[in-house]
Amino acid sequence: MENIPVTTYRGFSAVSGETTFTQDMADIRNGKHAKLIIKIASLVAQGKVEEANHVKKQLPFRTLTANYRERRLAPSITRYNPVITLDIDDLEERQLEQTRTLINEDPHTLGSFLSPKRHGYKLFVFMQTEYARRLYDRLRQGEVTYATLEEIHLKLYSAAKEHYEALLGVEVDGSGKDISRGYFMSFDPHAYINAALLEQISPLPARIIPPAKKENSPKKTPVETVHPLPASVAATPQDAKPWEKLIFSQAVTAVKRTTRFRAGNRDNFLFALGNKCYSKGLDEQTAIRLAKNEFGQEYPDVESPLHNAYIYTDKTSEAATKKEEKKPVINQVMSFLEEHYGIRRNLILDRLEFMPYTPSADAGKGYRPMRGKDYNTMFVDLQMAGISCYQNFLRAVIDSNYAKEFNPYTDYLYALPPWDGTDYIARLADTLTTENRELWQKGFKRWIVGLVACALSDEDMNQLVIILYSEQGKGKSSWIRRLLPPEWKEYFYNGIIDPSNKDDARLLATRIIINMEEFEGVKPGELAALKRIIAQDNVTQRKAYDIEAFTLPRHCSFIASTNNRQCLQDIGGNRRFLPITITGIDYHTPVNHPGIYAQALALLKGGFRYWYEGEEIEQLNKHNERHRMKDPVEENLFVFFRKPLPEDLQTKWLPASVILTKLSIFGKVQVNPHTQLVLVQALEKYGFGTRTNEQETTEYEVVDIQLYQ
Repeated sequence: MENIPVTTYRGFSAVSGETTFTQDMADIRNGKHAKLIIKIASLVAQGKVEEANHVKKQLPFRTLTANYRERRLAPSITRYNPVITLDIDDLEERQLEQTRTLINEDPHTLGSFLSPKRHGYKLFVFMQTEYARRLYDRLRQGEVTYATLEEIHLKLYSAAKEHYEALLGVEVDGSGKDISRGYFMSFDPHAYINAALLEQISPLPARIIPPAKKENSPKKTPVETVHPLPASVAATPQDAKPWEKLIFSQAVTAVKRTTRFRAGNRDNFLFALGNKCYSKGLDEQTAIRLAKNEFGQEYPDVESPLHNAYIYTDKTSEAATKKEEKKPVINQVMSFLEEHYGIRRNLILDRLEFMPYTPSADAGKGYRPMRGKDYNTMFVDLQMAGISCYQNFLRAVIDSNYAKEFNPYTDYLYALPPWDGTDYIARLADTLTTENRELWQKGFKRWIVGLVACALSDEDMNQLVIILYSEQGKGKSSWIRRLLPPEWKEYFYNGIIDPSNKDDARLLATRIIINMEEFEGVKPGELAALKRIIAQDNVTQRKAYDIEAFTLPRHCSFIASTNNRQCLQDIGGNRRFLPITITGIDYHTPVNHPGIYAQALALLKGGFRYWYEGEEIEQLNKHNERHRMKDPVEENLFVFFRKPLPEDLQTKWLPASVILTKLSIFGKVQVNPHTQLVLVQALEKYGFGTRTNEQETTEYEVVDIQLYQ
C-alpha cells in the first residue's frame, strides 16, 4: 500500500478529516510540532508532569489502525488497517538508542518514533507470521461484524505485544489493545518508516458491519446505600454502550500511569480504578462488568474493591465539596487558575504571559501576552465557576510570584540535545560566499558563541559586530533573520537604534539580535555613541508609575548590513567591528537551529574564547582598513608629507598646527579643532616621530614631499 489513511480529529473524538501515514511521519521528522515537544520535554525534566500532560493535549491526535467517519466510536468505523499501534513507556535515557535499534531492525516494524515525553516509543507493527496471515485472510471474506473484527484485532495485538516484549525485554503498555487506539504527533528527526514493508500491506476488502448506534442514557448518580448487585452485573461487556467502554478504557489508562495491576497490589489498583470511574460518571454496575472482563481471569474478586471505592467516593465527595467551599478565596482562585491556565512571567520582556488549558484553537497558539481582555475573561470564568472575588484581587494574584518565571533563552538552550560533534556553525557560515572564507568562518563562530554567552549571562557581553557588505538586493537582511530559531522570532529587532531614546535603549535587554540595517547611514557622531552602547553591560530605566529606577542586563548581540564597502570611519581603531564582503548567498540549505545552538553552548561550556585579544586585534584592525572611509586631512597628509627614512637629510620638526596650515593652503582643508584632532590621530596612528619643544608643544618629524619635487 503506497499510503495508509490516517484519521485526524478536533480534540480526541470528533473527526476533522484524513491524512496519510507517510505525511504524518514526514511532519514528525521535519519538526512541525517541535515547539510543543521541546516545551513538554522541558516540563518533564523539571518534574512538572501534570503541566506537561496539559501541553501534550494540544498536539494533534490521530488513529491509524481504524478510520472513522464522524466520531472515534464503533458505529462510525469506516476502515480497518491491519497495523497494530503499540506503546513502550518509562524507558531510561540509556535504553533509548539501543531500544530504537532493536525496534527498527525488526522485520515486523512498519514505523516508529520517539514519544512526546521523550521516554518511550510509539510503534506501528504489521505482523508477517503465518498466524497473522490466517487472521488477515478472515478479514478478506466479504463482510465482517464489528465483534469479529474486535476478536481478530485482539489476537493480532496480543501476538505483536508478546513478540516485542520478548525482543526488547521491556513491558508493552497493555492499555493500547482497543481498535480505536491512537497517537499524538511528536518530533523525532530519526522517525523510521520501513518502505519495503509498507508496499507489502494491501487494503482489506471486507466490509465492516458496525454495531448499531444507541442513544446515550444520562449518567447515574452513585448513592450511599449499598444495594445487592443485580443480575445485569454478570451480563457480557458487549451490553455496555460504546461511550461507557471508552470512559472505562480512559480510566484504566489513567490508573496505569501511577500503579500496576500485579500480585499484592491488585486491590489498590481496582480501588483506584473505581475512584476514577466514579469521577468520570460511569455507574458502578457497568464499571464492575467491564472490570470483570478486563481483569477477571487474573483476579476473581474484582467486585469488592470496586464496590468499596464507589461507597467511599460517594461518601467523601460531598464532604470534599463542602471543604472546597470553606477554602479561603485566594486558595480557590489559585487552584482554579492552576487547573485552567498556564501563567508565567517572561523575564526577558518583563511581562506576564498565559496559555489556556483547553483543546480550543486559542490553546494551540501557546503562551501569549496578558492583555486587559484576558484579565476580564479570567474574571468572568471565575464568577461562572462560583468563585467570587474582585477584579483587582485577581490581578494582584496573577501579577505576583505566583506566576512562574520563564526565560526564553535558557528554556530553549538547556532543552537542546547534546552536541553530536558536527560543525553546524561552519555549515551555516558556508551559506555565505565571502572574499576571505577563513576570516569569516572564525569570526562567525566567535560571534555565535558570544551571542549565546550574552543571552545566558548578566555579566558577559558580545562586543563583536559583524557587518555584511555586498551590492544592494543580495538578501543580507533575509539571511540575518534566519539566524534565530522560530522560538526566538519575537526577540529580533531590525533597524538602527538611538541610544538617547528610552525605548530604543531598552532593546539592549529585550532582544537577542539587533540588525543595524543600512549601516552606511550612521553619521560619525552617531558611530561614537554606537560604540559606547556596544560595550554597555546594562540599561537603567524607570518604568511609568514606578517609584524607583531598575537595571536590566544587556542580552543583545549586534549585526549589520551595508551596501557601502567603506562603512567604518573611526581612525582610532575599529576592533569591535568585523566587515565581511559577500559575493553570494545560499537560501536553499535549511538552517539546523538545534544543532547550531547546541554546538555554540558546548563550545561556551568548554571555554571557547569568543573575543579577540593581542595580535588578533592588530590583524582585525589591519583587515578593517580596507573598509574605512579616510578623512580628507588624513589623505592630504600623505600627499604633502611622509615619514622620514634613515637616509633622509631634509627632515623637519613641525607642530600639528603648522602641518595643518600647509594642508589648508594646498589641499583646501579647513583649519579648526576637529581637523587638527584628526591630523594628530593620523600622525600618531602611522608612527611619525615626536618630541616636545621648549614651549612644551609637541612636534612631529616629517619630510616635505614638495622639497623633493
